[in-house]
Amino acid sequence: MCRVLRYCTTGWRRTASYYLVSLLTVGLGTALRIGLDPILGEHHPFTIYFAAVAITAWYGGFAPALVATILAYLAADWFFVPPRFEFNWPHTNLDEFMALMAFLFSSLAIAYTSKIMREALDKARQKQRELEREIVERERAEKDLQQAQAQLRRYAALLEQRVAERTGHLQETISSLEGVCYHIAHDLRAPLRAVEGYSKILLNQYAPRFDAAGEEYANRISEAAARMDLLIHGLLEYGRLGHEQFPVEAIESGVVLDKVLGLLKGEITRREAEVRIQGEWPAVAGNEKLFEIVLISLVNNALKFVAAGIAPQLKIRGEANENVVRFSVEDNGIGIAPEYLHKVFRIFERLHAKDSYAGTGIGLAIATKAAERMGGRLGAESKLNQGSEFWIELRRAQDEAQAGESEKVHAGLVVAAWTLW
Repeated sequence: MCRVLRYCTTGWRRTASYYLVSLLTVGLGTALRIGLDPILGEHHPFTIYFAAVAITAWYGGFAPALVATILAYLAADWFFVPPRFEFNWPHTNLDEFMALMAFLFSSLAIAYTSKIMREALDKARQKQRELEREIVERERAEKDLQQAQAQLRRYAALLEQRVAERTGHLQETISSLEGVCYHIAHDLRAPLRAVEGYSKILLNQYAPRFDAAGEEYANRISEAAARMDLLIHGLLEYGRLGHEQFPVEAIESGVVLDKVLGLLKGEITRREAEVRIQGEWPAVAGNEKLFEIVLISLVNNALKFVAAGIAPQLKIRGEANENVVRFSVEDNGIGIAPEYLHKVFRIFERLHAKDSYAGTGIGLAIATKAAERMGGRLGAESKLNQGSEFWIELRRAQDEAQAGESEKVHAGLVVAAWTLW
């Protein structure tokens, strides 16, 4: 309530000051006209008052200027229009009447024009204030943005540092775990071989003393020991790929392929498989031993996972572009449902019962690790009962001369097909 009263009082005082200005300007105009009366005499009685009306209109607005116009008319008529010191209206003198009308019209025009100019000035000042506020707000927003960006950069640097530290700790932990797994697996092989050896001695030397159940149990012990030896061997290989050093250099992909097919020649012959070599086999950036491991795993799987009674048919193809070479092995096997395709690259993942297809479920995991150590990647495309295509991508070797020599040595692999039965 007090605030409302204070606002009303302030508004009333401001309005009163506007009308007080009209009185002061008319009074000053009258005093100035009286001072000039010896010079002007009865001529130009209203001229001085234009300034009073203009000042009042500029300061107080249209209404105070209208009051100043009326006061100026009364003062001029009283003091300077003959007969003086009395109000003369209506004016019978045409000149006096025209002078009066001109004064009134001009005063109203001055008041209205001043009002418009003042409103325009007020709007301009308002826009200027708004612009200044907007500039201040933008500067504040820009400053806040710069502070936020600086804080974000600090957080990003801190986060990057923490990620680097945790990545380092994680790599150390993984390396340590791989080393532990390697040594554990290595140490387990000794007692396991003892179990396998003694179980074979039991079967060879004491089989006549066993009944059927005893002989079956001894056979199961021997088979379980052999399978565990395969698993431990796989773990050793997987751990070895994790902690040993494998230099990456330019290798002849065709030479490695020849070696792999030579190693698997007996299995290819036994399964009566057809193997066709297609495409380009240039030099790539990799490790010969790791690339050999990958190719052996892919070819072995293509030979193994085939329906009963069907001879395996393999297409081993190399596709080179400017920077990357893809080596793929396509088969006519049982295939893999797309929703299970990602599982085959995990360690100890098997999509079939161990009685259906031999293996430990670690081969593709080892191949994936080998591909990663060479800076490549392993992938597959497959459909159930429609065969599979497994591939590895490696960077092309930078030494073009060496790559060209590789292509010359294995030109027969590029244009011909090699069939093994």
